[in-house]
Amino acid sequence: MKLDVWERIQDMFQRIESQLAEEVRKSSGLGVNEFRTLRTLIRQPKREMRMQELAEFLHLTQSSTTRLVERLEKRGFVYRDSCPSDGRGKYCVLTDEGHRYINKAIPALEATLESVLDSFFAAEDARSAVRELSELSLT
Repeated sequence: MKLDVWERIQDMFQRIESQLAEEVRKSSGLGVNEFRTLRTLIRQPKREMRMQELAEFLHLTQSSTTRLVERLEKRGFVYRDSCPSDGRGKYCVLTDEGHRYINKAIPALEATLESVLDSFFAAEDARSAVRELSELSLT
């Protein structure tokens, strides 16, 4: 029973993530992790984050994070900078262009997310799985 509910929740999440990824790509030209990177950087006090911390946040390997940041660099949204206290450490820094871009993209993407979630959770099987998950958390 619990395993069945968990599998349904995983399936729902994967379907939501897939739909959202497609909508993010269409509306902003970004992948979900690229969008998450920019959104994360905009919320940092200095609009920067160590590459290693970014990789951990995104649940990506160092090399995947490097490739992602390279794609964002090519668009002028971020740049990499050396860590002053550790020459080996690198920061990913949001540019003014990246800041403007993500600020324009956020409202459209929030509307997209709301639409995807509304349509998804209108289905009875989704509501049922959420109820079952809630019941599991109480046991």
